[in-house]
Amino acid sequence: MSDLYKGLTMSVGSRGKIAFAAALVVALAVFVALIFGSTRGRAARDVVVDRAETAIVGPKAAGKPAVGNVRGTRPNILLIITDDQEKTSMRAMPKTLKLFKRQGVDFNHGYVTTPLCCPARATMYSGLYAHNHGIITNNPTKQFGKTYLWQDTFPAELQRNGYYTGQFGKYLNNWNKKREGDAGFDVFKDDYNGIEHDRKERSKADMLTARRGARFVKDRESSDKQPWMMTVSLRSPHTPLVAEKKYDNARVPKFKPPISFNETDLSDKPKYLREKRHDKTLGYITKRYQKYEQTLLSADDGVAKVFRTLKETGEDRDTLAIFVSDNGYLFGAHGVLGKVFPYQEATNVPMYMRWPAELGKKGRLDTRLVANVDFAPTFYDVAGIDPGYQVDGKSLFDPGNDRKYMLTESVKWKAIQDKRGSLIETKTNDPGKPFVELYDWNVDPGEMDGKPRLNNANQKQRYREMSDYLEKVKDCSGSDCP
Repeated sequence: MSDLYKGLTMSVGSRGKIAFAAALVVALAVFVALIFGSTRGRAARDVVVDRAETAIVGPKAAGKPAVGNVRGTRPNILLIITDDQEKTSMRAMPKTLKLFKRQGVDFNHGYVTTPLCCPARATMYSGLYAHNHGIITNNPTKQFGKTYLWQDTFPAELQRNGYYTGQFGKYLNNWNKKREGDAGFDVFKDDYNGIEHDRKERSKADMLTARRGARFVKDRESSDKQPWMMTVSLRSPHTPLVAEKKYDNARVPKFKPPISFNETDLSDKPKYLREKRHDKTLGYITKRYQKYEQTLLSADDGVAKVFRTLKETGEDRDTLAIFVSDNGYLFGAHGVLGKVFPYQEATNVPMYMRWPAELGKKGRLDTRLVANVDFAPTFYDVAGIDPGYQVDGKSLFDPGNDRKYMLTESVKWKAIQDKRGSLIETKTNDPGKPFVELYDWNVDPGEMDGKPRLNNANQKQRYREMSDYLEKVKDCSGSDCP
């Protein structure tokens, strides 16, 4: 029963009056739901439905791969990263959607293997899962030079193999160039501890980064025969949520609460999540989300500026570009605000790729399970490099990159998922007895009932298969990883 009715009392009256009052309450509830939306929230994610599998390469390309053998073609390489951007907020970035979704490849099953800024970025740069590169929190200083070796990342490998490399915007939390090194970048402009964290200057961060990226492209015209690699790391929509002055009152798409918005029964969720439950109202989160999207308008301008420069310099056609967020974000899903949770709002992020010379400018959907762990192997592939270390991911152009399951992980939990659902194991005080959640998105797209339902042979078989596979790959390395 909804909390709305639990405290409702009525004086004793005729049955007719009671019936009339009940009908009136129901009618009022229906009216409120129609006008203001359900108190549980409207679905921000569609119910999972069967759709045709398709891919740019491999078996799902149906004999018509979008690209041939691209190994060693040595295009320019551009990686654009937003910060804390959940997937549905792409509606606030129409210029970016035109460039990447309408003219590139949309990976609708694109994931970050650890939904937290620093671990996710370390995975992008290295092609390794967090349990292998060692960065599992946003305070990774002790891992630098020990488990995380910048020499074993795509910027350093590309630099050693003839690419001119640039980094603009945040690299990794607490990275000190004087102490840690240049991380394989010929040009390294990281303002993470400067303008990007200054609330008064925060609104200028995205365009500052974009202008530096555009200047990098123009400067390379004098060495046009040498390919370049550039990372443009935009600050938005990370806090502080300070938009450019011109966007202070800009209209942005309305917040659509997820199905699990402010979910009240969290008995199926692990203790750490229950303890993070907030008391924020729909009105508060709606206003916060509005500011969140208003910052993205500057990020959208920044992406457009970089691509105008690519077009002006004739570099657009032969530039392989990937757009991604380092993690998603839960705006009230399961009653929490934040990231680093094993749920779709945090792990399934906006992920696009474009490369007009090889992919053309026709919008394509790729339904494979892919992740940020695949970026470095992709860049090695097109650059014709065999890196001096073993990567965990696979090139996005590899026909063999056709996973059945994807591994995701954090300090507290490990999970695997396919396109139908996920199995999550959260650590408890008993190492042999994790807290288990099992979701079937076909019937529970909001991940609101995690208690394993093992009512028939098919459910039991699926649970055993996923549990056994997670045990097999949770500490994987190299080709043993999914």
